[in-house]
Amino acid sequence: MLHSDTKAVAQSFGYVPFSEEDYEEQFQADCNFDPKLIVLGDLKTYPKNGSVYSDKGILKCYWKPQGGNYSSLEAEELQGWYEVPSNEDIEEWTFDSVAYTPAGDDVEPDHPDSWLSILGLI
Repeated sequence: MLHSDTKAVAQSFGYVPFSEEDYEEQFQADCNFDPKLIVLGDLKTYPKNGSVYSDKGILKCYWKPQGGNYSSLEAEELQGWYEVPSNEDIEEWTFDSVAYTPAGDDVEPDHPDSWLSILGLI
């Protein structure tokens, strides 16, 4: 939940914070990928950073580290599908100076590997 000062600043810009009921819900990123359409050997059909699909009602997002924080071996091991974070996390990172990568490392919100960047929110 936003700190009262942060909430006041956000509302002064016209932002309507998530309701208490919606905080724990998964952020509703747009689904833009269908894993059933992958054609072996056709790289155009493979997921890209920020590809999102629904797996039995759980949104998952594809991530391959882009920002140089990881070695090439680490980046290869980390690439894959991650559950999209909650509304509360997204809201907090939007108004904070720190956001997280899918691997849980803290980065600046506009870093290429932050959830905010991966989901196209920044």
